[in-house]
Amino acid sequence: MTRTKRLGSFAWLGALLIAGLPLAGLARPVIAPPPSLTTVWSEANYDAAIPTTNSILGFEIGREMARHAEVTRYFEVLSAAAPERMKVFEYGESWEGRKLIYGVISSPKNIARLTDIKAAMKRLADPRKLAKGEAETLIQDNPAVVWLAYSVHGNEPGTTDAALMTAYHLLASRGDARVARMLDETLVVIVPLQNPDGRERFINSNQAARGLEPDPSPLSAERDEPWPGGRMNHYIFDMNRDWFTQTQPEMRAHVAIMLEWMPVAVADVHEMGTNQTYFFPPEADPLNPNLTSTQLKNVERIARNHAAWFDQFGLRYFNREIFDGFFPGYGSGWPNYQGAMSRAPRVAWWRSAQMGLCCTLLIQ
Repeated sequence: MTRTKRLGSFAWLGALLIAGLPLAGLARPVIAPPPSLTTVWSEANYDAAIPTTNSILGFEIGREMARHAEVTRYFEVLSAAAPERMKVFEYGESWEGRKLIYGVISSPKNIARLTDIKAAMKRLADPRKLAKGEAETLIQDNPAVVWLAYSVHGNEPGTTDAALMTAYHLLASRGDARVARMLDETLVVIVPLQNPDGRERFINSNQAARGLEPDPSPLSAERDEPWPGGRMNHYIFDMNRDWFTQTQPEMRAHVAIMLEWMPVAVADVHEMGTNQTYFFPPEADPLNPNLTSTQLKNVERIARNHAAWFDQFGLRYFNREIFDGFFPGYGSGWPNYQGAMSRAPRVAWWRSAQMGLCCTLLIQ
């Protein structure tokens, strides 16, 4: 597989990723329900043998926020429904004892070779130890590992829901040739919930303050998070500052498993304020001088593909204005220094369940 073909798959995954952010989920919305995946990908022809969240959890994405136990259960059900295309692994646990999981989705041929692919990626990570021409052989013979990580901040709920939608689409879509290409050329690792303790705290406070109908007002009780809120983990630490210091068990476990797989493209998916639209890199200056010109060019290439998809759907977006690319402790920073292309796409945070469009645009 050529590098150009690989980048095409990364860009397609990006489209899938960002069009999958279901901005999340209060029950019984008083406005139009969230668009379903079939609204976005009308050609998908979803396989009824792959369970939906509604059939397993009792709600559609965007109607409710999935709790940690529900996220874990749904991933395990998906893996059981398509074991030749998805495997689920545990990689650690949070301060409060919640297990941390990730799913690997790819073609049956690639899933059967997970151990070999992992070994190949680790060898490729340091070409100084390879014989002449060996790197090209590894690139040709193995799929690229793409890493999609969600909800490092527990009060950014739509990102984890997007992970569920992304996994479902990759497994259930039968009429979209792009999905077959993605699963053939890439190994998609999905970390659906990096901060389960913060998410549980956020959902608890949100549900305790709900009325009979969702209230979109910024002053509503359901939007007022009691201290310490859901952003941080159990010990009130912002884990999106901990990638290189690695003081928290959730982040130490995440870093360890990422170093086992050595992905070549990483997305750390976030939400932001309701008065904003969508953000994806390139970031604002200053950029870290240790980023290579090849990394910056590839980020630009993927961004142009994002923009093309967003234009197609009529979605507003911006980049370069805020969110620096300098600090190495971000999820959009540290993986770059392991050789990946890392970025942190963000979407406006509308918790009134009026929107559920996004789950399907970094893999495209």
